[in-house]
Amino acid sequence: MTVIPINRQPKGVPVGGQFAATAHAEPSLSLAPATTGRHSAPATANRPVPESLRMAHFQDPRLASELEWEIERTVIAFSDAEMDYRAESFSDLVPNLQVEEAYGYFNKARDAHHAGQDWKAIVAEAAAADTAAHPGGTLKGDYRPPLATHQAGYEQGTLTTGQKYTGYRNATDICKDIRADLKKATEANYLPAGLKYSVTNDKYSGGQSIHVSVQGVSDSDRIDHTNLNHRGDYAELKEAEELQERVEAITNAYNRTDLGNNADYANVAYWGRAEIETDRARQFREDEAARRKAARDAR
Repeated sequence: MTVIPINRQPKGVPVGGQFAATAHAEPSLSLAPATTGRHSAPATANRPVPESLRMAHFQDPRLASELEWEIERTVIAFSDAEMDYRAESFSDLVPNLQVEEAYGYFNKARDAHHAGQDWKAIVAEAAAADTAAHPGGTLKGDYRPPLATHQAGYEQGTLTTGQKYTGYRNATDICKDIRADLKKATEANYLPAGLKYSVTNDKYSGGQSIHVSVQGVSDSDRIDHTNLNHRGDYAELKEAEELQERVEAITNAYNRTDLGNNADYANVAYWGRAEIETDRARQFREDEAARRKAARDAR
């Protein structure tokens, strides 16, 4: 069990729910039992990120405001249990910091808030420290992530234009450019090192599609066994979700999509999709490759 001290307003002072800025004997904050992982030990290490998912990390623009919210809620926290909840929620928002460091920022910001000082600067410092502590590092060179523009489309839909869209092109030619872009993104640390990408396309009456399969991320690296998603299945690590989003953005950098507000209208240069290959899909791919090789050798 981890014990983190919290300075509360002394008993008898009629300002319930506020907190003292000076140290004195206080009730302690008890975190969850050892089975919950991050809050399990006094010297909890930074949140581990698998090598296959280590890539340049960017601070979430919502992080500072979410941390500020937790500090603001301490003003009306009237029980130890609620204060414990706010402190742990604050710590969970900065998972790249050690638990003790996160609680230190929480206590410091809360005390500054009570004293009328610049507590938001402390929150911003905590957010920056969490970003800097991420093992993925930063971008290399002058690489710029792909962007897309969004505007009103047909029938209250959305018209999205990739940064490299120059008009309708053959999907086979676009695939060549996507492969080059994936290589540059890897060299710049925008994508993890050591992964492989299968870029394929299909053409059919009325359209074409491009599919990118990310190979080299195992299920054990991809899945977060401590969280469930809305379907009740194990959720993916946020780095795995981010990896798929980045590859999908690169895949659609040459695309232009005008999607209506319903399923009745779609005008696209191509259907672009990216996904991380599962262990089951990898095994099937390898088995099929072995079967085809055996068939060739038997001829």
